[in-house]
Amino acid sequence: MSLAAVTGIMVGVGLILFMLPPVPGVPIYLALGIVVIATGRDLLGIIGSIFYAAAVSLFLKLFACTLQQKMIGGALSNYVSIRKVVGINSNLIKAMRLILRQKGFSPDKVTILVGGPDWPTSVLCGIMNLDLLPILVGTLPVIFLIMPTLLTGSFTYMASLVDKETGAPEFPWAGVMAAVAAAATAVVQCGSMIFAAYYLEQTASQRADELDLIPVDTEVRELEDKEEYLNRCYIRVTRWPDVPLLAKLILQLSLISMTASCYLVTISPCFAEYQLTYTIDEHLEGNWLNLVLPLGWIAILLFTASCVLLYIYYLWANLKAKRLMNGAGLMEEEIVAEAPSDERANRLATPV
Repeated sequence: MSLAAVTGIMVGVGLILFMLPPVPGVPIYLALGIVVIATGRDLLGIIGSIFYAAAVSLFLKLFACTLQQKMIGGALSNYVSIRKVVGINSNLIKAMRLILRQKGFSPDKVTILVGGPDWPTSVLCGIMNLDLLPILVGTLPVIFLIMPTLLTGSFTYMASLVDKETGAPEFPWAGVMAAVAAAATAVVQCGSMIFAAYYLEQTASQRADELDLIPVDTEVRELEDKEEYLNRCYIRVTRWPDVPLLAKLILQLSLISMTASCYLVTISPCFAEYQLTYTIDEHLEGNWLNLVLPLGWIAILLFTASCVLLYIYYLWANLKAKRLMNGAGLMEEEIVAEAPSDERANRLATPV
């Protein structure tokens, strides 16, 4: 494909991944480092392709932050579920709110924007109705996290290149540099998270009075209390002696299927050897299904069966828990027994 088509596909896929709360940016930058270099080396050269991939990665990060802040945090801030996913009532998010509302670009604010979790941080900025431009400017140092990750992918691809005439590696040093870049990636990624955690802890401990003044989101608190009570009802109805025989069999079959799938993948060849730098045409005879060997299909079937059976068990258990919650509910002594030990004393004196 052309460089423009590949860029468009990678940006589209990257945006989808950035919109998912659990997904970090590392796999996106790593893939860009491989795919863009492979596609653009003839047009831009190796160095030009690396800088182009870095620019695309930075644009993708800032664009994703914009969408998260404006389209999710800003436009959907009235939805209780969005505020709950962010954790609006937690001390961690309250400390983050104190830092983000500061004027200018203090070290703690920039560290949170760069090293904090992507989705909650950007969505929280939207919920707080912060100006977009200063937030994007404060996020620009993320390039120091992007570059080593990008170079890891680029050097990994370059290490796989072989001169067709001599059969010798084109870049014999690239394998070593890929390892160095991977180590640098680990250092900067972990370092950014550690510094972000440090500033959050400092804020929570030194500005506790200000944290206490931040009002509690009552709608989120009510939803959290309701889910907590539902969880305790779930624990009550899934006590093993009280689970019906059919539900027990479904759960046991799910466990057996998952265990068998794991053992198959571990001790037998289930998949063809395939690396990030391989191509389907050259290494899989033009058919991506050749990636899965016969035993692999069995492992996938067992895995799928386990997931379906587990889902059926969860449907039954959730239905029973909701019936218990909407019906007679738990007795007061059962609620106290199911609560964590540090809550039981308060629960004993608190009406349901």
